[in-house]
Amino acid sequence: MTDYMPIMLDVRGMDVLLIGGGKIAGRKARQLAAGGAALTVISPEAGADILELEAAGKLRWIGREASEQDAAGYRLVYAASGDEALNERLAEATRGAGALVNVSSRAEAGNFIHPAVLRRGRLVVAASTSGAGPSAASALIRELDERFGDEYETFVEFLFFMRKQVRQKVEEPEIRHRLMRKLSERAILDQIRKQTFVPWSEAEADAWIAKEREEK
Repeated sequence: MTDYMPIMLDVRGMDVLLIGGGKIAGRKARQLAAGGAALTVISPEAGADILELEAAGKLRWIGREASEQDAAGYRLVYAASGDEALNERLAEATRGAGALVNVSSRAEAGNFIHPAVLRRGRLVVAASTSGAGPSAASALIRELDERFGDEYETFVEFLFFMRKQVRQKVEEPEIRHRLMRKLSERAILDQIRKQTFVPWSEAEADAWIAKEREEK
């Protein structure tokens, strides 16, 4: 069994190659475009998702058959064509060049996979079965979708705001950690759920920091 290392990858401005033009490739193209990747798609035909993204200037589509030589120079490659042999050759070439490749037809041929994902603003919850059963991971995400409502988007945005305030006002790492741990407790989240929460101003945040930093 492959022990995958979970990471969060910033693809803004990254040159990314996607081979394939079908539904699977279309879904990946939307995810990559949303992340700000500089995306090139190579496929003799393109589905609705890819054509829409191309029209919006979100990717560059090259309408021809791909080859393993196309992967040269890319740090991130997605082999999502309907040709399994082509996907395998692309994976071998990409891995040999020390780059990252995801293979839709056979996960273990690549060196990274995508988990099923739930997003609530800045909150990202991911689940994976390490390629054993992607549908099971998707089912788990659907369960989590029912549990984690929109209140988490507001909560995490509040934490993001407060983290910036704490970093500006507090130099000591241990005090920063203590303050953020206190903010992460359920009191604020419960207020958001009850719709009694009012976003703090910078002055209110600074007053809270000044008060709480003195407490042990």
